Amino acid sequence: MKIKELAKRILTDRECRRYKALLRSRKGDYRAWLDGREAHTETEEAKMSAKSENTADFVIACAGKGRLAPGARDMIGRYFRDHPEVLLLYGDEDREGQAGEGECDGDFPWFKPDWSPDLLDSFNYFGGMTALRKELFERGLAWMPAFVEEEEKGTARYRTEDLAAWEKWIHACAELAGGYRKGSRSIGHIPEILYHQESREAQNRFLQHTDFLKHSGERVLQDFRDGWTVPGRQGESKPLISVVIPSKDHPEVLENCLRGCGLGGEGTLTLEGRQAEGPALEIIVVDNGSSEENRRRVEELAGRLAGPERGRRIRYLYQPMEFHFSKMCNTGAAAAEGEFLLFLNDDVELRGPDILTEMAALADRAYTGAVGLKLYYPDSVRIQHAGITNLPMGPVHKLQFMEDDRDYYYGINGGNPNVLAVTAACLMVEKEKYLEAGGFSEELPVAFNDVDFCFRLYELGYWNVCVNSRYAWHHESLSRGDDEAPEKVERLLRERDKLYEKHPALAGADPYYSVYLNRKGLDTGIRPAYLTAGNATQHSEGKIFPLDTKEYRGDACLMVRVEDCRGRNVLGYGVVLGDNNACWEKLLLFGKMPEIEPWQDGRMRDGKCDIKTTEVSETEMIYALEIREQYRPDLEENMPDQVNVALCGFDVEIGAGEIPTGKYRLGIAARNRVSGLKLMNWSSRFLQVEG
Repeated sequence: MKIKELAKRILTDRECRRYKALLRSRKGDYRAWLDGREAHTETEEAKMSAKSENTADFVIACAGKGRLAPGARDMIGRYFRDHPEVLLLYGDEDREGQAGEGECDGDFPWFKPDWSPDLLDSFNYFGGMTALRKELFERGLAWMPAFVEEEEKGTARYRTEDLAAWEKWIHACAELAGGYRKGSRSIGHIPEILYHQESREAQNRFLQHTDFLKHSGERVLQDFRDGWTVPGRQGESKPLISVVIPSKDHPEVLENCLRGCGLGGEGTLTLEGRQAEGPALEIIVVDNGSSEENRRRVEELAGRLAGPERGRRIRYLYQPMEFHFSKMCNTGAAAAEGEFLLFLNDDVELRGPDILTEMAALADRAYTGAVGLKLYYPDSVRIQHAGITNLPMGPVHKLQFMEDDRDYYYGINGGNPNVLAVTAACLMVEKEKYLEAGGFSEELPVAFNDVDFCFRLYELGYWNVCVNSRYAWHHESLSRGDDEAPEKVERLLRERDKLYEKHPALAGADPYYSVYLNRKGLDTGIRPAYLTAGNATQHSEGKIFPLDTKEYRGDACLMVRVEDCRGRNVLGYGVVLGDNNACWEKLLLFGKMPEIEPWQDGRMRDGKCDIKTTEVSETEMIYALEIREQYRPDLEENMPDQVNVALCGFDVEIGAGEIPTGKYRLGIAARNRVSGLKLMNWSSRFLQVEG
């Protein structure tokens, strides 16, 4: 009888009740969280009132029928007082609970990013409340005839029911405040709930991409086209985009990429339903050492798709060397003649050549840094990239693997959000800004070079943006192989450490991702942190013990993922595939490694380690710690075909001196409470324990 069938027959009602009760206890409760925040706010307000009064002369403006949260007025006043450069201010919001509604479902608090000009141009994410210094409010009144003054102690407050006028007024005030200037700090954000909307419907009204915003987007494109006379260029009025494509030994993939750029086709770009020529293109293929046969195929391809009669140029730079993404991009950029640089992986297929015009129009603005693009896995609407979020564990692709057939966290996958970084698989930037930022760092040859580049643009005062209203297909990492190989994981971690050495102020910080959103682990969803508020880091507290693993069978059906292991902390999950995970108790394993790396001991085959992850060597000392379950809603979402995986996470901190110093590989041992079956498997991650 299969283990899954046995578990279904023998699993007791008591075990099911235990699992469900534990699951409920880990889900948290937004109302309890909010009550705690408001009580804290009121306490702080009482403390502050005896010390000082709000000296900032400001106005609060609201739309709809919502209400200010307790303490909001005083928080706004203190913020204006402490930040004299800020002229306009907004905060987070939620909606009022409804009588008889029952338990909160947890998706209605709106934790917002810091000032994001492109997101505001996608939808009015300021929501139903904003605060302005009085002089800015008075200047903006010309755009808002429908305000009604309300009674408010010590602060002028106005309200309107005209949401169309409110949207135009918000954009006018943001413009008047100077928010659309490089390095502007005139628009502030308080990452606290300042406003309670009357209903979900009232909140959702602000997420619409209205006609006003559509016309604004069209004006950006038209203004870009109107400025196509480039000083100093003879006989050419259109801007030139230099497309830099690193490529090796994939001529058929490269051809698909080039055709996605419009080569081999009509080469026309669509604007407002009309056919219109787009910017001029030059293609620069940087090849780090294709075989002679593939080199000839690329040369033939370049001759076939380019030529004076097509008005396009393809330049082929053949420079054999080890794969070094940064150097290849910089080599292509040095040869480029265009005003815009598009760094494009050869496995990316643009879905519509007008994408290049839209990206260039955004990159052309004085305050824009890097422009990225939403990427799907091929022949699907499954997201691979929609912007990079910087978490304590490092940069991650939020929304990765999720189907783009619905809205995620207040429509972030549909607009053009500002983000801290975008992938260089498809990244456009003005060449002048590329040079200002210093190009791609050659200290980071493979990973995080694009993140580092975007970080530098951000530090220079530019806003990076990901165009999530359009998409391309990404046939990801055809040439880089298995990124789970131990030596590649080690390299990845070294380059992550180098990234934060270069940008210490950004370690674990992201202005576009609220501190009240989940920041632990590799959950690619965007969800409030209170949903996992019941998860507390498990401290080992002297409970680590040596384990004899002879009774445990190595089996890949026990999927082990370690997402983060910095210092003495280990975070991840373990799932027994094809079985009821409520039946399994699990141990976190620490396998003491010899001084030599496993891929350096002679068992190498074609650059890959020949040790199977289920193996335990005779000299390896194994330590174990019983895992306390952690709630992981992302596992439920991402593994709908697996049973009871919501409590399969772990977050463990190892106490000093509890295991000997050295390097440990990390794994999981699992025992089925019903059948007694014992399984074991290892991850590709290691923990360095210092004395």
